[in-house]
This record gives sequence, C-alpha cells and structure tokens, in this order.
Amino acid sequence: MKLSLLLVVTLFTVVCGAAPAGKKSSAPATSAPELSLKEKALAESKIDERQEKAAASDAQVSGMLTLKDPRPEVVTRPWKYFAAFSGQMFQAEGTATKQGSGTFDLSKNDSTVMPSLELGVMSVPFQTKAVLWKFGVRGKAGFASQSVDATLASGYKIDDARLNTTMFSVGPMIAVSWERLAWLSFTLSPQYGTLSYTQTSSDDFAAFSKSAGFHAMGYGLDFAISNKWSLFTEWSQRNLNDSSEIALQKDNFELGTKVTW
Repeated sequence: MKLSLLLVVTLFTVVCGAAPAGKKSSAPATSAPELSLKEKALAESKIDERQEKAAASDAQVSGMLTLKDPRPEVVTRPWKYFAAFSGQMFQAEGTATKQGSGTFDLSKNDSTVMPSLELGVMSVPFQTKAVLWKFGVRGKAGFASQSVDATLASGYKIDDARLNTTMFSVGPMIAVSWERLAWLSFTLSPQYGTLSYTQTSSDDFAAFSKSAGFHAMGYGLDFAISNKWSLFTEWSQRNLNDSSEIALQKDNFELGTKVTW
C-alpha cells in the first residue's frame, strides 16, 4: 500500500514538472545576440564622431567675432566733396612795361576785394590715438577787377583803363583735429598756380597782359558749425617763381565759408 502511494506521488511530480518545460520549448527566446568587444568599441566611436560634428556646427553662431582683410574697406573708403567761397583784400604789385607806352606802376593802384571759389575732395578722418587726420586735394580760382588811372610816358592820362587780376592754384590739403575738439581743424595746404594782370582800355597804348607762376603755403583754421557747413580763415604766403616786372603780395589773409557733402 505504501509502495503504491509512493509511486503515485512520484508520477504526479514528474508530470507537473514536464508541462512547463514543454511550453518553454514551444516559444523560443527572441533576445538579441550579445555583441563582441570589437563591435561595442566600433559603436562607441561612431557615437563620439556624431557628437563632435554637432559641436563643431554649433560653434558657428551669429555675432561671433571674425577676422577680415581691412584693405578693401580702406581702398573703397568714401571721399567727401566740398565747395568754398572766400574773400580777401588784394593789392596789385610790381610794374608792367609796354613798348611805346612806358611803364605802369601797379602798386599805385588801390587795393580791392578779391572773391575766390574753391572746389575739392577730402577723405574721411583717419584716427591715430586722439588725433584725426584728413587728406585731400583742392583747386582755387580768384578774380578781381578795378578801375585804374593809366598814365602814358608822355604824361597823357587815360581814365577808362581797368585792371583785371586772376589767380588759379591747385594742390594737396591736410586737416588735423583733436578728437575732443573735432569741430576745430588746422589746415595746411601747399599751392601751385598762376597770376595774371590784364589791363584793358579803349586806347591800345594802355592795354597789356602780364602773367607768371607762383607757389604758396596756406595755414588755416576750420570751424564746423554743422555737419555740412563750416567757417574758415586762411593765411597765405605766396612767392612768384620768376618775374622781372610784376610782383605778388606775399601775405594774404582771407575769410570764407565751406559746404561739405
């Protein structure tokens, strides 16, 4: 009896243990195969490369400081144009000799006002520490006309004579100002030009024309009253290059106004 009971219990245990094992065999496992160490290393290196590329692209952000070649900006730097109108007291000097008429002393004529028109270009300011520099070129033309008393060598006086004086000059120009006083500029301008005295009259004996070249150095002050307008003063030292007769007033002081655009 006991042996039969033991056999039944043993058989029941074997049947219960075999049923789950059969179910496991009917549903095979689907887990991924385990990677080797070499494959893991290759996978990690690819992840690092993707992160480095993303970091490099993120570094190119707007507003980042970049270095540029300054030469194109300097070469194409804009120029400013200006026109000026000025006036000065002018005294004709020297003598003019005409064959058959005698010698006319120009210094005996009264002084007169000579208006001048000036055109030029200037660069934008270049700054060195606290000093602003501007460079340019200008051309200038002045004209004066006055009635004179012409006396011939015979003593005959002509009352309709008129002396016309023209001056043309051109040259470079430098303007220097302090950063804190940018509205005030000191100007330096060497000039090269021609001077002409022409006397006209209904009597040909009193008519003549004399001319000569000259060089000058101008020193001035420019007072800016707005972004475009300024007032200026200039003192000029002029010398004729070569002339045995006519002469040129060496020192001239003039006042004027200038517009810049």
